[in-house]
Amino acid sequence: MGAFAPLQAGDPRQVGRYRIVGRLGRGGMGVVYLGLSSSGRAVAVKVVRAVLADDPGFRQRFFREVEAARKVTGVFTAAVVDAEPEGRPAWLATTYVPGVSLESAVSGYGAWPARSVMALGAALAEALDAVHGADLVHRDLKPSNVLLAADGPRVIDFGISLAAEATKLTESGVVIGTPGFISPEQLVHDTASAASDVFALGAILVYTATGSTPFGSGHGHALNYRVAHLDPDLTGLPPELSDVVERCLDKDPARRPTVPHLVEELAGVSEAAGADGLFTEADWLPGPVAAEIIRVRDEPLPPLPPPSDSDSDSDSGGGSRATRRRILTGLAGAGLVTLVAMTALLSGGPPGDDGRDDAPRRAPARRELWSYALGEGTTLSMVVDGVVYLDGKDTVQALAAGSGEELWNRRGPSDFITVLGASDGMAYYGDKEYVYALKADSGSELWKIKDGGAHPTPRGVGGKTYLSHAASLYALESATGQSIWTKKFDASLRDAWTITEKVVYLTRHDDTLRAVSTGTGDTSWEFKAGSEITSSPVVAGGSVYFGSKDGTLHAVDTATGRETWRARFDGELWDPAVAGGAGDPIVADGVVYFENDGYVCAFTADTGRPLWRYKPGKKDVELLSVAGGIVQFVDNGRYGRTVHSLDTGSGAFLWDEGLGVNATVAGGTLYFEDAGRLHAVSATG
Repeated sequence: MGAFAPLQAGDPRQVGRYRIVGRLGRGGMGVVYLGLSSSGRAVAVKVVRAVLADDPGFRQRFFREVEAARKVTGVFTAAVVDAEPEGRPAWLATTYVPGVSLESAVSGYGAWPARSVMALGAALAEALDAVHGADLVHRDLKPSNVLLAADGPRVIDFGISLAAEATKLTESGVVIGTPGFISPEQLVHDTASAASDVFALGAILVYTATGSTPFGSGHGHALNYRVAHLDPDLTGLPPELSDVVERCLDKDPARRPTVPHLVEELAGVSEAAGADGLFTEADWLPGPVAAEIIRVRDEPLPPLPPPSDSDSDSDSGGGSRATRRRILTGLAGAGLVTLVAMTALLSGGPPGDDGRDDAPRRAPARRELWSYALGEGTTLSMVVDGVVYLDGKDTVQALAAGSGEELWNRRGPSDFITVLGASDGMAYYGDKEYVYALKADSGSELWKIKDGGAHPTPRGVGGKTYLSHAASLYALESATGQSIWTKKFDASLRDAWTITEKVVYLTRHDDTLRAVSTGTGDTSWEFKAGSEITSSPVVAGGSVYFGSKDGTLHAVDTATGRETWRARFDGELWDPAVAGGAGDPIVADGVVYFENDGYVCAFTADTGRPLWRYKPGKKDVELLSVAGGIVQFVDNGRYGRTVHSLDTGSGAFLWDEGLGVNATVAGGTLYFEDAGRLHAVSATG
């Protein structure tokens, strides 16, 4: 599969002085294209969506963001090389990095050895020094904003940076940052400084060294709560990095090390570990990551489209198939630096790879059902049983999913609360000390239970509420919160379990699926998958389906605990040491839809016979829904969330569209945030 998607009908062939030769990605702001100048210089061209470009307020912010980004120079940063903020369309061009994102590298190939982590940390500290030297704060440093090339990493995406000496560039009331990497002061006080980027750097080092974020996984608001109030989990961090990372992740920004100090300290640690600080021929990277970067670098570019009558740039090469190496070699000879996002590996990508050449259709015209003005700091949390739940810093709101009418608005007892879940007519939220249970239809509080901020996801069924904490499972009366029973197991439980009227299906941090009676808490049966279970179990038609780390989909009989079948596609084996794990399956109309290691797959539910698979070009994808003959999934690209649609029968690619940084599908409706409003539109036209 090529790394670039072909141009679609309606895509521009020329933007400014750049010939457009392919698609790199799509997100909330617009489409990102691969462009070539008349001299052959490769750039990534971000073309802003018309609906945004027509907003005078957005144009002003975009202009200021471009001017801010132009200030940043440095060996380990990517530069803005050209822009027309006032153009029709407005666009931005950045230099091109032939590589992959840190996010893709870790999710695809696993945790890094200490030597590589230290070299990465030293380079990122130097990059931040360059950013801060231009009086900027990045505000959203995260693994997908770090690009890996053979000659070192590059920090990218300064379009949402904050000028330290000026007014906020971003929209009022919007907290910029990514759960698990955003600093406590950004969450609690909406303030960012150089110390905020230091916090993010510490989180990145933990993620790279261990394969996990220091604040766990789960819903973004739960992650934010842990960042603000709980200690990081540094299990598995190399001892030589523990001290510096602990200081980077201090809740108090004043106690974190300064960036100039980090540059010296991390460089010293890197040298002591045997990293020479020289970034040549990718030898600083883990072997599999280096091989992937070289593959990407040498992969042929898309054929150049034939020039149209309106094209003024005649030096486009017609239909030649230049490789990245040819372009890089030519640029190196001219003394030019070629650095920017390898965005096809970050957000979106071309159609499936199994020999199909699916012709994408245009996304259908959306029928807007309603929109709702979001308050300051308020975001979409989840949609459950016809209710849309919104998270604010100190409020929880509920809207009717069909109309957008506000059902209730509840202010919490503290300045930082988060929605935890909803089921069986109940809604749950948490603060620093307690889990609160509310009636979903009115928001009235029924009870609270102290959990010390651990924030499990409560689940309700049959008038009972179940929640887990550490190695214990609790059953409570939903109406009163009174304890029914408590069971303690021999290992900590994952917050990835499923409940039916009679059975709780539990997973731990191992290969065991356990069936527990909802009435007594006693274990009915256990099943050993042979590889760590990495998805939540899904129950349908007498079977429980789940995925394991080695890329296997399992079907187990709910009555006996015996495996009915297990399935993987022939010829496509995922190495357990490097596989990114499995997402949660969806079962609909006798078919199991399953995401693993970047593939979206379909199997028959009764026998496990493979039907089709589709590779979107990005590993970080999440299944959303199956309805109306369409399976939809989302990728979490650095340009926003892109929703992709496939045909359920064949797996053929239908369309994709960028919808901003927060989007979900429920009950045939697509919900997404854009320009301070929550929109509800028909999911399939």
